Amino acid sequence: MPDADDVLGVLTEQIETRFQMPIAELRQAVAAAPQASPEAATIVRWHGMLTEAQQVLDQAEDALAEALAQHMDAVPDDEFVELPEHIMQFAHTVNSAHTVREGRAMTVRHLLDPQAIGNRTAVWRSPAARRSPALPTTEPSLPAVGQAPVRGAVR
Repeated sequence: MPDADDVLGVLTEQIETRFQMPIAELRQAVAAAPQASPEAATIVRWHGMLTEAQQVLDQAEDALAEALAQHMDAVPDDEFVELPEHIMQFAHTVNSAHTVREGRAMTVRHLLDPQAIGNRTAVWRSPAARRSPALPTTEPSLPAVGQAPVRGAVR
């Protein structure tokens, strides 16, 4: 089973399986002919944004880990000290980067799901229903005056 944090790797593998080629080749094919497969172009674009978000998250986590290590070296083992503001800011940056990465991963998952809303190719109406007009094309006939009693009319 793949590492739970390897979101990018799992989605890259799914893309490669779907299009039957490595992601680098798919990127080249989309760059050469973006109109050939709008679906592939969209997935490649979002995969690129996901890759960027993963890099930002990795850098933010590294910066937080380094700041925590430096802080812990300066604090005695038996003493509890609140984390300084700059370390809390690193933690907020990691949280934000994680949220962005997860949002982009959700988008890629959605694009890869053939059953997702907007990705379905099923026919919603029968072909016969599409050929017939939605509304009648002839003028409605009006009843002749005096044929039907009017509601509430006195006789």
